[in-house]
Amino acid sequence: MIVRNGGIVIIQRYGRLLINALRITKEVVIGRSNPTFLRRRLQAAGGKQKLTVPVRPLLFVTSYSLFSSKEKKIDSPAIAKMAEDGVKSLSETIQHADQLFDENNFQDAYDLLQKYPAQETYDIKWRLARVTFSLSKPQPSPRKEELVREAFRYAEEALKLNDADFASHKWYSILLDAKSSLDGIKERVTQLETVKQHMQRAVELNPNDPTSWYILGHFYFGLAELPWYQRKIVSTIFATPPTGTYEQALECFEKAESTQANFYSMNHLMLAKTYQVLKQAEKAKEFMTLAANVAVLNEDDKQCKEEATKLLKKM
Repeated sequence: MIVRNGGIVIIQRYGRLLINALRITKEVVIGRSNPTFLRRRLQAAGGKQKLTVPVRPLLFVTSYSLFSSKEKKIDSPAIAKMAEDGVKSLSETIQHADQLFDENNFQDAYDLLQKYPAQETYDIKWRLARVTFSLSKPQPSPRKEELVREAFRYAEEALKLNDADFASHKWYSILLDAKSSLDGIKERVTQLETVKQHMQRAVELNPNDPTSWYILGHFYFGLAELPWYQRKIVSTIFATPPTGTYEQALECFEKAESTQANFYSMNHLMLAKTYQVLKQAEKAKEFMTLAANVAVLNEDDKQCKEEATKLLKKM
């Protein structure tokens, strides 16, 4: 115990100050006292003791274990709705949606993404573009066209939100081509250069994504086999028309396959068709056989198997 130089008196004085400060803190938290009231009480407790602790840190300390700060307790309406409805976080939503997509549960993935409250989120937008496009494939007209246009809107919005990511360029290029094809040959031809630019940008941003290589290869293949009348339209629209060769297409398809083998049944089919055009019969038959024997898990696999089976019989 400290007994010299009035130590006990000092301890008692600051002990009372501490008790009063704690009581005032309680009043601030429960009664929401104003700063002026708090300043008077502290000064009364400590005489000439200056107020050095502001109101907000007192609230911060007492509520830290629950909310980290008062502001975080009152969250955005979107986040509050998420908690209310039991909605998954963004990372959980993305992970679950990707899993559903990989399992070809496109409707479930679509519903999950639509349920996320913060719809103006890049990772939600481009995934909505992807899954909506997948939903459109087995649909008859006019539902197919409606879904393609819906998917394009998502892709367009995703690109505006983030043009520095490969996925936004990839899905914008795919869906711009799909949407413009609904609007006639002239519109599709008009958009060729824009489609190509976004495909190339996707590959630049992520050269390790096999589907980006596939769509670029498909684009080159399409240009190489363009009918004469469409070539004429192209030449009237562009001073320097976009070009593509079978050799360029093959390079892209091979790059896609070497990046990730067996990632997509349609890449096998396109490899086979390109090898066939380039008179490489043995390789053409090898990949045509792979395409014809694919396990059908989705609409693309179904289309691939049907086309490859017919072509294989002619080889």
